Parts: sequence; C-alpha cells; structure tokens
Amino acid sequence: MTATPSVASPPRPAHSRPGKAKFNAGLTPDALNRDPGTLRSQRHRKNIPHADAGDLTSNLIRELSTRPFLDCLICFSPIHPQQPSWSCSPLIPLLEDDPSHQSQYCWTTFHLKCIREWAEKNYNEVLAAWKAREQFDKDGEWRCPGCQGRRNEIMEGYVCFCGSTRSPNNRLATPHSCGNNCSRPRTSCSHSCPLLCHPGPCPPCKIIMDIQCECIRKQTVSVRCGEHTQVSCGKTCSKILGCGKHSCQQTCHLGPCTPCERKDILDCWCGKEQKQVLCGEGDVWLESVGCDDSALEHMQEPRKGFGCQTVCGKPFDCGDHACMKSCHPPSSDSQLGHCPMSPDRIFTCPCGKQPIATSSHSRVGEFPARTHCTDPIPTCASTCLKPHSDCEHLCQAKCHISVVCPPCFVKVVRPCRCGSTIRTLQCGDSRTLDKESGLFLEREILCDRPCMAMRACGKHQCNRICCPLASLAKGKMKAVVSHPDADPIGFHQCDLVCGKMLNCGNHQCEERDHRGPCRPCLRSSFEEIICFCGQTVLEPPIPCGTKIHCSYPCSLPPPPCGHSKTPHTCHFPDSSCPPCVHLTDKPCACGKKTLSNIRCSLDSEKVSCGIVCGKPLSCGGHKCDSLCHAGECGVCTSMCGKARKMCLPDIHPCTNLCHAPTGCDEDEPCQTRVELTCECGRIRQAAVCGTSRSNPAGLVKRQTIKCTAECALKQRNARLADALGIKTGGTATLAEVTYSDELVAFARANLKFLTLVENILAEFVKSNRTKQVLPHMTPEKRNFAYKLAGMYRLDSQTVDQDPHRSVQIIRRIDTRIPTPLLSDYIRKKFSQSSSSNTTLGKLVNLRGLATPPSPSGKPSVSVARSGSPAPTRGWTSVVAPAHNVAPRSTTPNAASRTGTLTPRSQQSLPDSCNITLNLTIVVRSPMRMSRTTGRMIYDYRSS
Repeated sequence: MTATPSVASPPRPAHSRPGKAKFNAGLTPDALNRDPGTLRSQRHRKNIPHADAGDLTSNLIRELSTRPFLDCLICFSPIHPQQPSWSCSPLIPLLEDDPSHQSQYCWTTFHLKCIREWAEKNYNEVLAAWKAREQFDKDGEWRCPGCQGRRNEIMEGYVCFCGSTRSPNNRLATPHSCGNNCSRPRTSCSHSCPLLCHPGPCPPCKIIMDIQCECIRKQTVSVRCGEHTQVSCGKTCSKILGCGKHSCQQTCHLGPCTPCERKDILDCWCGKEQKQVLCGEGDVWLESVGCDDSALEHMQEPRKGFGCQTVCGKPFDCGDHACMKSCHPPSSDSQLGHCPMSPDRIFTCPCGKQPIATSSHSRVGEFPARTHCTDPIPTCASTCLKPHSDCEHLCQAKCHISVVCPPCFVKVVRPCRCGSTIRTLQCGDSRTLDKESGLFLEREILCDRPCMAMRACGKHQCNRICCPLASLAKGKMKAVVSHPDADPIGFHQCDLVCGKMLNCGNHQCEERDHRGPCRPCLRSSFEEIICFCGQTVLEPPIPCGTKIHCSYPCSLPPPPCGHSKTPHTCHFPDSSCPPCVHLTDKPCACGKKTLSNIRCSLDSEKVSCGIVCGKPLSCGGHKCDSLCHAGECGVCTSMCGKARKMCLPDIHPCTNLCHAPTGCDEDEPCQTRVELTCECGRIRQAAVCGTSRSNPAGLVKRQTIKCTAECALKQRNARLADALGIKTGGTATLAEVTYSDELVAFARANLKFLTLVENILAEFVKSNRTKQVLPHMTPEKRNFAYKLAGMYRLDSQTVDQDPHRSVQIIRRIDTRIPTPLLSDYIRKKFSQSSSSNTTLGKLVNLRGLATPPSPSGKPSVSVARSGSPAPTRGWTSVVAPAHNVAPRSTTPNAASRTGTLTPRSQQSLPDSCNITLNLTIVVRSPMRMSRTTGRMIYDYRSS
C-alpha cells in the first residue's frame, strides 16, 4: 500500500488572522532572493502596499484605513475604523523636567478603551503613592506605552486628531478624522497646517516670508518659514560699536555686534595715572568737579576715566588745609577751593543745636566767634542724635567733631546662631567691619549648645557648637538627617573620610562620608592582563578591579576521581574546577548502607541513609536517636527514666536528663501525677506525688479525701437497689448520650471525616497525654470537631491563626468514650428507620405487651425506657427517664452519672454509680402513696 502524498493547504489570508500582521508571520529568510513578481502577487493577495509613502503621516493614514489595520500596543488587536482611538499627540502635553527641552511625541495610536484603562490605573497608583508619603499637593501621572512620556491629564473622550470634533465620522477617507483643516498649533511658527485633520506630526511650514537683514542697509531677503531666519545681505555691517568711535567690520549678521577689540590709553580723573584698556571701557563722572563741596560745576565734555584711589591733596585757599577727597576731576578755572573749616562755612556746633557768633559780640546761648579756620569748632553738651550710618538708631553720644559717629551703644536683643538662646548687647557690638567690602556686617552670636542633628552622611552627629541647622533635630535627643537643600553653606557636610571599599575591591573611598553607594573607582592599569591559558589578552587601559573572563575551555587536568571533566571555561589555578557531577555508589555516613546514584563530588560524611544511628551512648543506658551521621554521637540528651527509689513500690520515672553513671538526685519532689480516692471510692482526684529526701512521705500520703453527702446518697441508693432486687455488679454500661441533629446531619454528609475524628479522639482518651492539637481544617469541620469533643467530655479551644487554625483538646478527670459512638448511632438509627417501613400496616398484639406477674409472688419492678410508655398492669415500678447527656462540669466532684435501670435479669449497676431514683410505685399493700408529696410510704409494721 503506497502512501498518498499530502497536498499543502493554501495559505490563510492575512485579514483572517487579525492581530498577527505586524509580527511578519508571512516573511521568510530568503524573501529577498525570490522573484519580484512573486512578491508582488503575495502583497496583492494580502492587501499590503509594497511601498511606503516616506513620511509618518502617510504611513499612519494607510495603516489606519487599509487592512491589515494598525495594532494596539496594549491589547495587540487591530484598530478598526469603527473603534474609538487615541494618539500620542500634543493635545495632552507631556511633562518635562527641563522647560527648555522640546517635547517629542511618538504619535502611536491605541484603542481609546485600552489607553484609558492604562492611564487611569497608572494615574491612581502614582496618586496613592504620593498620598502614602503625605504629599497631598502632588498629582498623579501616567506614561505613554510607546514613548514613555509622562502626562498628568487623562483623556476625556473620543476626539479627532486635531481635537476640534468629538466622536468624528469614521466613514471618511482618514478614519478618526473630522475632515476639516488641521487646527493644531505649530511650535515653530504661527501659521496653520494646510492639511486636513490627520494623524502624525504636521509637515514643515512652506510659506515664503520677506525678512530684512540686520545691517544699516535693511535689504529684504525671501526665506521659507521654519528655515534659518538669520538672513544676511553679504555686505559689511558698518554699525557703530559700543565704544562710539569705530564701526563693525563684520559681514551683515543677526544680533548685536561684538565689542571693539582695539586698545586705548585711559587717564584717571586727576590725571596722575594711566592704564591701557579696551576701546570704550571706563566710567563717566556724573558728580560735581573741583575740591570745593559747595561748588556746582560739572564736566563740560563728558569723558571716560577711572579713579586712582589717591588723595587729592590740593591746598584750599586758606593755605592751612588740603583737600582730602580721593581722585576727582579738577575745576575748569583751576582756582583753589574754599576751605570747608572757614568761619563763614560753620555757624553751629557739630550737632547743630547751639549756634556760633558771627561777630566779636556773642549773645547768650552762642559760642564765641571763630576768626580763622584753624580755630577749634566748639561742641555743646547735648546728644548728637544724628542717624548712624551702620544701623537704624540715632547717635546717643554727646556732640562731637568727627564726621563718623562712635559705635552705637543702644541695648538690643539678638538670638544666637542656632536660635535656641537670646542675648542682650550693645548695637555697636553686634556688628563688625568687613575689611574687604568696608561694610558693617552682623556678628554671629554663639551659644554653648551642641547640634544633635545628623550630618549629610546619615551616620555621624554634627556636635557643632551653636549650629544654624540645629533646628532640624526635632524632639528630645532625636537625630534627624539634614536635607542637602537646607544646607547650602555645608555646615552638615561630614568631615570624616568614607573609607568604604570601592567596587574594584582594591581601593577605599577617599571622599567625605556620604549617603548611598560610593562612586566607581577611577584608577586604571596600563599593563595588559593575560589569561592563564595565554589565549585571552586585555589591552590597556584597564579599569581597576577588572577580572579577565576567558571563553576558551579549561586546560587544567581532570579530577582525581577518574571521571571526565565537566565542560567549563578557563580560569586561574587559584579557583577550583566545578565539582564532578557523575553519579556513583557511596557509603553512608554511618557505614550501614551503600547508596547508589550519589554525586561523585559529594563528601561521604554528607551522605545519609535516613536510618536512626542506634549506637550506644557514653551513658550506657541509651542509644543515639539521631539519623545517620558521621563522627561521634555526642552527649546523651534523653530523659533518665529510671525508677525513683523514694517512690517505691510505685514506679515513678526520673524526669531529669540522663546523668549516668551517677545515681538519681531525689532532692527535688517527684512530679508524677497519681490518683487519690475517698473512702468509698466514688471521688477521684489527681495530685502530684511530691516524694523527696526532705519529704519521704510525699504529698499524696498527707492528703486525704473525705466522703461527701453524695457518697452517703450513693450508699443509700445501693441499699435501696439491693432491697428492690436490682443487681449492682460491675457489668453495667455507661449512659447513652444523645447527639444533636446538627452533629448527625454533618456526620452523615462526612462519614470519612467522622471516622477519622473518632479514631483520633479514641486514641487520645486511651493514651496518657493531657493535650493534643488536631490538624488544621476548615471552619465547618473545626466546629464539628469542637462539638464532638464535648461528647467525649474533653475541653477544647481553637489555636493558631487562619488558614492554619485548628482545635486543641484537653483531657478532663471525667473524660471517656461516649456510648454509643456517633458512627454506630447513625448506622443503627437509619438502618432501623429503613426496616420499620416494611412493618407498617401490620397488626400488633397489644396484650402481649403487658408484663406478667412474677411467679415468686413478689412485686415486680420494671424500668420504663426513655421514650416508651410505662405498663399500667401488675406490680410495677416506673423509673423516670434518665437524661442522656450529663451536664458539663469543671470539677471532678461535680460529675454525676445517670443511667436507665432495668430489672435484675437485664442489667447490673456498678458500685461506683451515683443513681438518682425518682420512683412511682403502684402498690396494694403494705405500701401506700402520699397524695401531697407524691412519695412512696412503706408500712413496715405490716411487712
């Protein structure tokens, strides 16, 4: 039978596979070598244009309007013309950290639904992060999936590309376009885009403009808008330069001309000094000229010069005084200035409060007249009250001749540099003269408090006395790291060297201690590094810490085990080869077994067979219970377990750690729990043995339990049961418990779980443990186990946390296994209910239910079972129905057991039972019933 060759199925068209067109699924590596006609036919079949328009706008229009449509970068599904879309464009501007940076948009198109969900999710996450940092003034932001541009606005709806129309008509040639002229503003000029509403960036402006050149000729030049607008006529500029003397010799240019580069000789104002400066430099004198201050003469022709800072020194007209002003222009007439100390210039004392006489006859309140400029100027006793030049106060000194007032001594309050204390001092002492600037500056006032804030490194405390940044430490002795922006001067810059090891591993950081990682090591080596095999060489310069990585195979010999070497790259001999990975047989650490498929490089001491060691320990009485191991077994950590001699004949084990070969230390009391009973044996109570050398009798022998009234009641009931012919042997069963409907319903639905819980509880009751934690389970099963444990008379509580919450059961004195078990109760009850349905409708002999009289002639006693009516014929006694479930008690003495009594032939009661009998006896004689109390009265005289 020959096989039929399979026929290749025709290729599936691209439009039937939306979303895969952009993954180039139809291209093959040899596509360039195929026939051009074949390629054209394939493009025609897939409806893909074979040539691009050359610009982004044309490509976007073609991909949005023709199949296969453009894919959304979020859902990777095609964007059909009927689906609302959004493009990354200037309609929602980007956020830029640098205002001078021009934003770049990717013009990527997305489904409006996809990009809106993307933006809202990222916007809310960033906003929640700012709120978590308690920065409520900051807004959220999101990033474009295409260009990762940041925005803080979310698109409001479906608009066209230019943003002028909402919900545009998608039947136009360009989908998602409004069809009107593009109304997006240009960043390069104010002209509008001539195209219709379109995706992608607007094309460059092509409008021709006439621009004048910047030279003095102002010739008009035609240029295209958006191109270089710095036009030039190509001739010499010829503008007057800033010096005012020369013209610009550069070609016609845009903007101001360059300063004049010629040199010029400049004279000082007084003409004593000269210096060479650039042409046009210098100052213009605007004040009055000459030595006389009262003269109002100014420079007739303004000229540029400079001050030589020398004293003028020209004598005044008095011949005794000279001009003390610094370099200044002389007067035009070259006459001597009038002396400012002349009597005709000074008419009052320096403060101006008391006049000076102008003639030889002075009046009252005037100083004597001055006849010459050399006469001293009198001063009065008044306060100066002139405003200080270096503060806002008035001079409080007495009238003085000096022009400059003495330092101000007004009391002022100034805070220290850190602001923690204030100090009262004179105003003149709070300022100091700066020699460089000649100005009075505020003097820093320091206190003696050290700064408790942390330095910029975040490790060391400032401890600077009266630090101006001490306010950064909030609270008492709480160190806070100062922010770099709050320390422009560098008070909190750490003075210690960092000293951390750099990334090269050879040098330490030599910068100041800082926060964050250290800078990379900048050292380099100019020696080549050659690999151990000599095949790989690194040429200098080599950054410090560079390690050579050779890609050739390792040339070292194979491992001594005899297996082949694991293939790996070359390395130096100081580092070992990879361990052998072959599998072999190795003995375990204890030497009992030989395990197979063990890695060859694994040490035998680490191979374990999982068997308990079992070697005798140094104590001689115990064996090592650790799993397979190498070396010595160590010191015995087991419990001693030997019987204490003081507790004999009772065998109580020693609970101390193994102390062989020394004897047991019985100085401490024995902690074994024993059971105490009363004289009749009804009350049982747990107690600690307490036997020790200091107390040989122990606590148990000293404690005695007295019988209570319930014990007497139990003995009376036993005598009464014997009188009534009830057997009180030890073969009676416990009272049957009654299970709630909720427990029965849950148990029927979860029989396997019920069997598991009953086995665990039965095993716990039979063991000697006092507590046990059940495996974690669901809340429904945990509630069932909690309630079922109560039927076993176990205390229970929940432990651990969800999802590992479980139930812990605790043993009580009266803990026992209930009768019947819940599983037996369910099996019996529902099997009887199913069998009782078969007897419905049958006749029953009601006479057979009557109890026949006793052949011995004695009154018969019958016990009515729970739920069945008592017989009314013959000598019968009815016992009230017993409660099936005993009330839960917390003390052993409070526990009581009630049961159902049957005739002697059917049931016998143990001696330890506490039976409460509520008897209703129908008698003829010699007994009678009391009508008032309802109790039985027995006439002993007639018996």
